[in-house]
Amino acid sequence: MIAKTQAIVAREPTEPLKPNWAMEEVTLGGFGDDEMLVDMIATGICHTDIVLSSVPAGAIGIAYPKIVGHEGIRNPVGVELASIVREIGKNVKTVQPGDPILLSFYSCRTCEQCRTEHPAYCDQFAKGNYIGRQDTMETASDSQPVWSQFFGQSSFAQTTVASEASVVNVKNLIKNLDELKLLAPLGCGFQTGMGAIQNIGLATPNDVVLITGLGAVGMGAIMTAKILKCKSIIAVDRVKSRLEIAKSLGATHIIDTSDSAFTTLYEAVRRLIPLGASVAIETTGVPTIIEQSVQATTPRGRFIQIGVPPLQYELSVNLTQHINSGRSIMGCIEGDCVPENAIPQMIDWYRSGNFPIDKLVEYFDATDYEHALRKLKNGETIKPVLIWEQS
Repeated sequence: MIAKTQAIVAREPTEPLKPNWAMEEVTLGGFGDDEMLVDMIATGICHTDIVLSSVPAGAIGIAYPKIVGHEGIRNPVGVELASIVREIGKNVKTVQPGDPILLSFYSCRTCEQCRTEHPAYCDQFAKGNYIGRQDTMETASDSQPVWSQFFGQSSFAQTTVASEASVVNVKNLIKNLDELKLLAPLGCGFQTGMGAIQNIGLATPNDVVLITGLGAVGMGAIMTAKILKCKSIIAVDRVKSRLEIAKSLGATHIIDTSDSAFTTLYEAVRRLIPLGASVAIETTGVPTIIEQSVQATTPRGRFIQIGVPPLQYELSVNLTQHINSGRSIMGCIEGDCVPENAIPQMIDWYRSGNFPIDKLVEYFDATDYEHALRKLKNGETIKPVLIWEQS
């Protein structure tokens, strides 16, 4: 099989920490027995896409050119939502031609973590999600091999190859194409925030939850904390419009770090809740916010780090104080979710009005990705979703 398609190709950055993306024509080769050729309908832009296409070549195994993107909806074999008939590998069992699908992360499905329903900590997670493969795509202009299969899918391509492990079949869960587009970003950002509260934070109605950073992950955490009836939900950001949305979603307190009266996060939290937060979800990756969030966590509290800090940053902990506090400091990948369970759960919550992602999604034509990036960076949009025109 040889086919050409459009894709947002990431080249090595020419400026520090700034992605170097361009819409290009790429050629697709074959696909494996456990994979499928699919047409993209919509894909969310996640900070992980930006971070992992902004680092220099060689850092954490990253190479260029590459195609990122991992929050998507596709219709395998293009029967109902696109006009080009595609193929599936002979071992694919979870989808049939024409089924609408949502996409999430890749896992090997055979290691100990996968077998015990913790696929986000798969032995092959970094290689299979962050790095991908170099054998399915190449640039049409100069036949340069492209690193694809990012998160088992590379959804920043109009047509691409996806691993069955990255697919959640939603043919019995969605009502129409518009709804499918809206649900596109469930497979990473919102899922991570949801799982951070429910699976890792183990939040209950007795908990005070602190959430720093109000992108899709933070908003997913707020909505889930409200669903779980947490007694207080403190939302922290520097963008006033995001703080207002957070209140509408269930935040009981807000902290505006851009306010002239703001001093430190620790002091701001303690003024609101003197004992501090029993569950803290950190999504910014900003070292000072990380450190102050840890300090604002109660004895026996659970601090959960999601945001990616500078690559060489190390958190310093006074071990004696840490022992006496009984506090847990945990990392979080994908909310420790099983996508086949988490995505239907979020869809159920959406239908009941408890997970209103329609307040958080803004659509952009895929060719207008630079505009989407700007609005995401300055806080004007929470979850940009790129729409691919189907020929």
